[in-house]
Amino acid sequence: MDVNLGGLLKQILQEKGLSVTGAAQLAGISASNLSRILNGQVNPAFTTVLEIVRALGIPPEQMMVRLLPETPQAAASVPAMQVVLGLENTELSARAAGDLLLQAAQGGPAGWAGRYMAADVPAVRLVDSQQVGTRRLEVVVAFPHTLLEAGSIASLLSVASSALAGTGARLLDVAVPEILLRTFSGPMLGLRTVQDRFNKHGRPLLACTIRPMQGLSARMYGRAVYEALMGGMDFTADPTLLHSVAGNNWRERYHFAAEAAAAASRDSNERKNHMVNITAATVEEMEERIEFARDYEMDTALVDTAAIGWSALQSVAKLCGQQGLALCAMGNRALAGDVLPEQLHAKLLRLAGADVVSTGSPLRGNVSNRRYMAGVFNTLREDAWEANREQGHYVAQQMAAHAAVFPAVGGGHNPWHFPRLLDAVGQQMIVQCGGAAAGHPASLQAGAHACRVAMEALVQARNEGQNLTVDGRNILLRASKYSPELKQALDSFQDGSLLFGVVYGQAAARPTEASVVASGVNPSPPIIPPSVVTPFKRPEAPSPSAPEPTHED
Repeated sequence: MDVNLGGLLKQILQEKGLSVTGAAQLAGISASNLSRILNGQVNPAFTTVLEIVRALGIPPEQMMVRLLPETPQAAASVPAMQVVLGLENTELSARAAGDLLLQAAQGGPAGWAGRYMAADVPAVRLVDSQQVGTRRLEVVVAFPHTLLEAGSIASLLSVASSALAGTGARLLDVAVPEILLRTFSGPMLGLRTVQDRFNKHGRPLLACTIRPMQGLSARMYGRAVYEALMGGMDFTADPTLLHSVAGNNWRERYHFAAEAAAAASRDSNERKNHMVNITAATVEEMEERIEFARDYEMDTALVDTAAIGWSALQSVAKLCGQQGLALCAMGNRALAGDVLPEQLHAKLLRLAGADVVSTGSPLRGNVSNRRYMAGVFNTLREDAWEANREQGHYVAQQMAAHAAVFPAVGGGHNPWHFPRLLDAVGQQMIVQCGGAAAGHPASLQAGAHACRVAMEALVQARNEGQNLTVDGRNILLRASKYSPELKQALDSFQDGSLLFGVVYGQAAARPTEASVVASGVNPSPPIIPPSVVTPFKRPEAPSPSAPEPTHED
């Protein structure tokens, strides 16, 4: 069944007795754009059609019913979700494995109640079963889309994993049909909107997770945020393990982090932000933290997706979209990877509504890992892709105009890794380099400055036509002649070593509560003396001559 959203919208207008001009005025769009949608000249996103339907006073549930009719259709005409399952170390033949997984997917025999079923009800069917290696099998099972609830990741996973019970199979990939793809909200902002909001184009963005995760008061935590942002980081972030603990209550942490981000934005003359961790016990508590972050004019929120579950994630994504916050899915990949492959996990996060997704590093492991990570990045940023086993794509997929997602590549990168990262991933990424910033011998601010100088030097060299894979090391060494912070970083970090969870360098003096400025005071001039580290500033940024107004003003 083809999905003609324009034709469906035209049918609704005829039922309501509305003209194109009148409907355009109610929906707040131009009549020409609405006319193109109705005539099928453009393929609108499902969310756009929903906004028009809401403006016409029609409940969205009626739209869902029209898209997913309850009337049974012939099996051949019903789009199906293809699920790829894998079996390893098995003695079963391909045919026996296919029969086993098909029976498990069907939930067992129909029994006596099967006599009451309609003859034309679409059924679960076996698409393919083949041997792909020694004692390794792959089975493809098709589930009719009528088995799934519209816009529900929980329903999708429940149906897709029905064949896993008692079979020893593993879920490898899922091809979601377009009729179901359009029922998911997807990213509310996406990659392009995040870039536009922060006015960051032409280079990867830099992010630093504040460490350590315990022992910092909320005030000292805010100081660390300010140092990292003033050094040149675009984002700082709460650790996913830091929620609301004794001595660092989430309300106080949000307060000082927001003040630090606002002060760093004023002093550096560029947009800075802090990602606050909103993970909590209930969705209601997470909603409270989202509203609290919005009141402090913070633009990003992060959540541990592996810990809260898919239904809670979709609820949080909806709440963040309503408040205008970008949602960062910084969940525990190791926890989720035991159940789902990383590329499938990334696909589901994109459908659920995440704007930024934490991924693994392509620099870890061998060449096969780099190819697999390329598949993960395609899942997050591309509109469609073909089947490619090396990249983890067992079936082709198109994303039905869902916005691209920012991959946050982590973790533990230092400036030596930046040339290979740019070559492997491209410039549309967020580099997580908190270990390199916090582990700098001078200070956190010096480490952030070193990362920023290294990245901008590499991007400039790439734009001039240099090959970063070949000349990356020489580019960094040449840039270090003009940046003592970068020189210290290159001398301290080994080429190829990945740092994770590194804290303050031993050479830096440990700050105290007395050295932190009072709440509400703009920390300018920089807390760290200029002789120790150079704060990163744009050339056109004027030097502040008077204290800036506080966040509350």
